[in-house]
Amino acid sequence: MKKIFAISLFIVTSISVAIAQNSTDEQEILKLNAEYERAQLNRDAEFFERALADDYIASYETGTTENKAEYLEVIRKERQQPTYKLISMKSEDLKIKLMGNAAVLTGTWLITTGPILDNTAEPQAGKGLYTSVFEKRDGRWLIVAEHISVAPRDRKLMEQRVSQAGREYNDLTKSLKSGRNYSESEKSGDVAALGLFLADEYTSTETNGEISTKTEDLESYKTNRIKLGSAEILEQKVRVIGNNAAVETGLVRHRGSNNGKAFEITKRYTRTWVLRDWRWQIIADHNSAVDQ
Repeated sequence: MKKIFAISLFIVTSISVAIAQNSTDEQEILKLNAEYERAQLNRDAEFFERALADDYIASYETGTTENKAEYLEVIRKERQQPTYKLISMKSEDLKIKLMGNAAVLTGTWLITTGPILDNTAEPQAGKGLYTSVFEKRDGRWLIVAEHISVAPRDRKLMEQRVSQAGREYNDLTKSLKSGRNYSESEKSGDVAALGLFLADEYTSTETNGEISTKTEDLESYKTNRIKLGSAEILEQKVRVIGNNAAVETGLVRHRGSNNGKAFEITKRYTRTWVLRDWRWQIIADHNSAVDQ
């Protein structure tokens, strides 16, 4: 009888210890996840250097992947030259599954972002699901893998955002070509702001068939042979394609001067936008003159 009691006591004690250990591990993982979110907000590369396993891999719904070195490079670049402002980041509906020295954490992520150079623009909200895989190595939990997906976006809101971005882009190009007296710092700031609207692989096709790249397009604003008095959008339509792309079409009338000679031209344009780093950017632009 004593032997049976001792065995029962041992089993109960073992179960209690296991439950206590699981509770401790869960708390450590949740703490690490909270630190992860703070590190994302602060672009803290040192945290990710410690928290990510050397064989870490992240995968995304686009089918792309990032290893630890690539992930750290992105964080460091964003710290030095941020392309967007990460206003808030949090997790909801967290669930942990422990399996010895391994654990899987699932949850919903929610973030709010904003542009760097325009404090008047409305913040953008994003939402999605993630799965993080942890492994305890040498007594310390490390993140070994992640999968991140984005929830379907509100198409009406996407249309509004792209329409707004199209108008802001039009106003900025008009301002840069207005011929007003710019200080070098003002002009440099507006050219930099315009550059954030353009994807790195951006190309523009003009009415005469000429093609320009992002670098060439931004360089043209430093010489400014063309001076615009007005750039009036006569028509604007946006069609959303998937979760990260949209096409803007419209009609714009330009009035101004080219090397001192007055002109008026109406152009029909097709502009392709992509959502990257929580900012809408133009990847391709095509303009055709409309017969007057």
